[in-house]
Amino acid sequence: MPHPLAITTAQPRDSGWRYALTAHEADRFTRLKPLLLRLSFLTILLLVGIAVGLYGAAFGERTVLLLGAPLVVPLAATLFIKPQALFFVLIASRCALDPILESARFSSSFGLGAILNVLIVICAFWMFVQRADSKLRQVVTLWLAPFLVMAFGVTYAPDVISALKGLIAFTSYFAVFIIGFILAQEGQLRKLLQVILLSSVVPLFVSFYQLLTGTLTADNRLAGTFTHPNIYAFYCLLVLIVLVYYQKAVFNTPATTTSKFNKIVSWILVPSLLISIIMTQTRSSWLALLVIGVFYGVIFSRKILIWLVAGLFVSAFIPAVQDRVLDLFTGNEVVQYAKLNSFAWRQYIWESGLNWMSPSRYLLGYGAGSFYYYSVDFFPMSGGVPFGAHNVFVERFFDGGMVAIAVFAIFFACQFTTAFKLIKYDKFSALVYLALILSYLVLNTSDNVAGYLAYNWYYWVVAGAIYSYAKQVVLRANAP
Repeated sequence: MPHPLAITTAQPRDSGWRYALTAHEADRFTRLKPLLLRLSFLTILLLVGIAVGLYGAAFGERTVLLLGAPLVVPLAATLFIKPQALFFVLIASRCALDPILESARFSSSFGLGAILNVLIVICAFWMFVQRADSKLRQVVTLWLAPFLVMAFGVTYAPDVISALKGLIAFTSYFAVFIIGFILAQEGQLRKLLQVILLSSVVPLFVSFYQLLTGTLTADNRLAGTFTHPNIYAFYCLLVLIVLVYYQKAVFNTPATTTSKFNKIVSWILVPSLLISIIMTQTRSSWLALLVIGVFYGVIFSRKILIWLVAGLFVSAFIPAVQDRVLDLFTGNEVVQYAKLNSFAWRQYIWESGLNWMSPSRYLLGYGAGSFYYYSVDFFPMSGGVPFGAHNVFVERFFDGGMVAIAVFAIFFACQFTTAFKLIKYDKFSALVYLALILSYLVLNTSDNVAGYLAYNWYYWVVAGAIYSYAKQVVLRANAP
């Protein structure tokens, strides 16, 4: 008969024997348990110490990376607790992170920026799964063909790693578009616009500090918190469009509260954004701003045209503006030892790339990122340094051929169609949406806009939100 205190654990063996843990052995195990727990804890602590030591040894000289990487852990936790909160944190701060992320790289092709891209994609997927419906499936259908073209281009890209980075960036644009769509569906369009306006505080503060201290770029241009003046100009232009839309759109808020807030925001943000756009010396943003100003003035307010003319008159006396305009009238001929102006340089690289293309590649192109990769071969002024096309349409044709051009043409045509349908029910929102799309396309004609990740996050989340709003309005209007 077994001892009354014996603990028996039956574990079948091939031989059929059973093993019994006696009271004495159980008592010994009980005494050893605290010691085993302490050893386990010390082992874990030792492993964590080794990991921290290795991490510190690898990145100790890069303080930003050393301190920034651990922040990914709470961000990832927030992703599963409340993905919307994570998104608002990222969109509120992303415009100020470029200098930090540039110095926070694990390697030349991977850094904290890539981790943020992955987080925003997972965030969009998580929100999509929680709210999957027919409307969201329409968004997937809108983006499916462009995404497949970009993914297919990776399969025959000359530099697969670089192409994959571009695909991840493009996927993040798709992700923020979905998030913007969902937020507008849930009635959070006003909150989204507020967060975007709030995000401009740090870049504007830094830009005015640069102006006051003279710490501009090497060519005396304003860059704010961005890595290039052009990106900062495009961001300011987008924030200006968002500000105009936020002031005029109806969000079912008390008129007095909205009016007071609008006045305060207008007196601070409008001149700050305009000064920033001018001092970036980015001519494509000037052109886009002029087109939008005329567009808005003719349709909504003639007073804007007066202010626009006055602004052009004052700008004509700013030396930086004069230099950038006069620069277009010199250096337009490609001759030996001649220095081309930026627009003539762009035309030269476009012509060089398109003339170098083989007709057999007109259909599918050379693969994702191929213009940049092969520019050292076809561009006489490359000096062995690769360059982007500075024109997304030329780049799409070179990389993906006529198939890519056709797919992206349909992609934007669908958005234009949605905007035109909205005119009948909400003229102001429709025209803002049209101005948003047109400004984006104008900027794409003279710069590598597709590669400016921070700007694209802001553009595509706003585009997704207004696209969602337009779909809702048209659907309600046509409902029986």
